[in-house]
Amino acid sequence: GAWAREMNRVDMPVKAGKQVISSVTGSSSNRANPFVMLFRQDTTEQSGLCYGFHLLYSGNHYECAEVNAYGKTRFAAGINPAGFSWHLAPGESFETPQSAMTVSGQGFTGMSHQMHAFINTHIVRGKWKNRIRPVLLNSWEAAYFDIDERKLLKLAQKAKEAGIELFVMDDGWFGKRENDKSSLGDWFADKKKLPDGLEGICKKVNALGLDFGIWVEPEMINVDSDLYRAHPDWAIKTDKYEPTQGRNQLVLDLTNPDVVEYLINTMTDVFRYGHIEYIKWDYNRQLSDIFSHRKDARSGEFFHRFTMGLYELWGALTERFPEILFESCSSGGNRFDLGILCYCPQIWASDNTDAISRADIQEGYSYGYPMNAVTAHVSSCPNHQTLRQTSLETRFDVALFGVLGYECNLSDMSKAELEAIGAQIALYKQWREVLQLGDFYRIETGNVQKWICVSSDKRRAVGMVLQRLVRPNWQHEDFRAAGLDESLRYHFYSLPGKFDIRDFGDLVNTVSPVHIKQGSLTHNVLAKFVTLPREVEDMIVSGGVLMGHGVKLAPAYSGTGYNEKTRHFQDFSSRLYFMEAI
Repeated sequence: GAWAREMNRVDMPVKAGKQVISSVTGSSSNRANPFVMLFRQDTTEQSGLCYGFHLLYSGNHYECAEVNAYGKTRFAAGINPAGFSWHLAPGESFETPQSAMTVSGQGFTGMSHQMHAFINTHIVRGKWKNRIRPVLLNSWEAAYFDIDERKLLKLAQKAKEAGIELFVMDDGWFGKRENDKSSLGDWFADKKKLPDGLEGICKKVNALGLDFGIWVEPEMINVDSDLYRAHPDWAIKTDKYEPTQGRNQLVLDLTNPDVVEYLINTMTDVFRYGHIEYIKWDYNRQLSDIFSHRKDARSGEFFHRFTMGLYELWGALTERFPEILFESCSSGGNRFDLGILCYCPQIWASDNTDAISRADIQEGYSYGYPMNAVTAHVSSCPNHQTLRQTSLETRFDVALFGVLGYECNLSDMSKAELEAIGAQIALYKQWREVLQLGDFYRIETGNVQKWICVSSDKRRAVGMVLQRLVRPNWQHEDFRAAGLDESLRYHFYSLPGKFDIRDFGDLVNTVSPVHIKQGSLTHNVLAKFVTLPREVEDMIVSGGVLMGHGVKLAPAYSGTGYNEKTRHFQDFSSRLYFMEAI
């Protein structure tokens, strides 16, 4: 993949020679995740042989499947050998990264569930292991760098009214940070933006009944910063050439113990302010200009020593602040791996919050990672990364299958939108134990995508159907569940809703006694008072039937009229279906 399109599943035949994926960016990367599957050609979601491999490492990695002259396949994973060397003196030792392997005869689903259980049992740790995560509102897409305490508190008040539990102040609160060209490294509050500092805004947000969190990017430094002016030799760069900047920033040299110690102490001072409950830890560029000013530096050791410095930094801070919910981020999913998950329980999956893109990204992660490690936000439309328009319902339906958050300006939303978000959050809270701790199944992929999440006792489940593009005269669709108890009877249902008559354009004139011009004042006024009911599924059905035959959903609109039993299911539409044992 790449930035904003992480975790594409790409199938490659392993027949002869080598198939290799690797990273040389200094992180596990968004281009090639260190999770790999090997499976037979006839393997499906529910049947067939499938191996899953994870390298527990956040640096340059290498995975290779090699078929020899006798048709035998050998798989290797480890530190990328490109540019790597290590000096060992007599009596010294070197510890390689660990790797995890699982194998299942029950297809991709069986392999995924075993890997998910391993991660939740042995990788994620601390207070937040197997614990329900809060619904948050992040200020980034609402404010970007324009941090203003008054505006933030107004946004936080709206968040509280909607049922959100955690308010997060993103980039722009520190130093003289008006854009991405300055102040990384200067981790002190800008008193022009936050008159009472971090502690002051934290107390004010807490007074509203919300937990408070902040954004940091400890590993980075801007040339325009007090820290760089004091320690230019702490940045990764050569003295001979002008350094290459990414997002107008350089990376601090974590191979230098003095840098790591400084960051541990500095971040400790920051995290002590007020009552901070959550940290979003970002890492927004890759490594380049590889050079360390340490006198004992060896070039072949740099990348691995950087990763070890990173783990020392994460380890010290998570040990000092075990109550804080840490979330890793690296321009989205640029460092999504089991090494980082050892220190934090969740990772930002992608900077792309477009629901249709996210459906593919989140499904890609689901093969190797549990969905409670994947954070997903409902954001504004048109989407800030794709400019695509999707309904608030679709954005929510996709995001709730990860750890749900919101990243939009509630202060600018209409009363109807705020009420809809409040209803979404209330619904999510009813079902988030299933969604965050249950078993995730990929039922169908392609133009129509279907998922289900089932509680551990198999008594409750949430399913979703997502459609990308309408197929004309394709009325019939079913929902076939997975993971239920075939001996139990379930109440299968969807929720009622209303449609805007403007969705039907000038077809309104087929039922209106007077002509209504599309987009006219009359059309818009009429839409405020006249809505169309949505189809509702409601039945009692056995788990065996739900998983075997499935439920035939109401027929979709196909140009031949609409009533309350017709499924209005257009481009980028979705539905949630709920199952409760009775």
